[in-house]
Amino acid sequence: MSPGGHLVTTVLACGAVYGVTGSPSLTAGLAAGGFLIDVDHVVDYVLFERHRRLSPGAFLRYYLEGRAKRLVLLLHSWELLILLALVASLTRSTLLWGYVLGMALHLPLDVIFNGRFTGTSLVPFYSFAYRWRRSFLSSEMIEQKPLARLHEGFWVAFFRGSRLRNPHIHTVHRPALAQRVLRGLTATTPALPEARSPASSHPHQEPPEARPKSS
Repeated sequence: MSPGGHLVTTVLACGAVYGVTGSPSLTAGLAAGGFLIDVDHVVDYVLFERHRRLSPGAFLRYYLEGRAKRLVLLLHSWELLILLALVASLTRSTLLWGYVLGMALHLPLDVIFNGRFTGTSLVPFYSFAYRWRRSFLSSEMIEQKPLARLHEGFWVAFFRGSRLRNPHIHTVHRPALAQRVLRGLTATTPALPEARSPASSHPHQEPPEARPKSS
């Protein structure tokens, strides 16, 4: 799911939970588990992918265009969800229960929406053990469909998210290439003979000159 999609769903869930329970700690935990959980993408980007371009736009496009090579994602796992639920039940921590609730909202949305861009189900991918056995290599875990390059601004991409590559869009973003192709087609197309009217199919004859009469 797009970051903006997670933000919207988390805000709505927080409003509903606070309206029903009136608990600030439960609401804060829900906000952390529903949206701030994505901070592990930043950790992957810096520590495991070793990128130093820390601008928000470069970071966002890197993931939304499907260019990540390693996906460790320490906070995205069914195992962690179960473990935190057990700890929350033992400690009776309202804040931790809120985080578990937010995480339980976040992961299924990722499975559903991000699954549109893969050829297989993402349910196994969100197991940490599954990713660990495949050395966290995206090429070994995900059958990624080709994703489009993003040319829109940061906030549009933030809410719109990834999209599949459209072969027809290259004529918009690469006009020079399109013009060369069109010129090449024009040069290789044989010229058609010009249409001639029936009257022009006969040679033009000059009228006979008038001869003077003999006297």
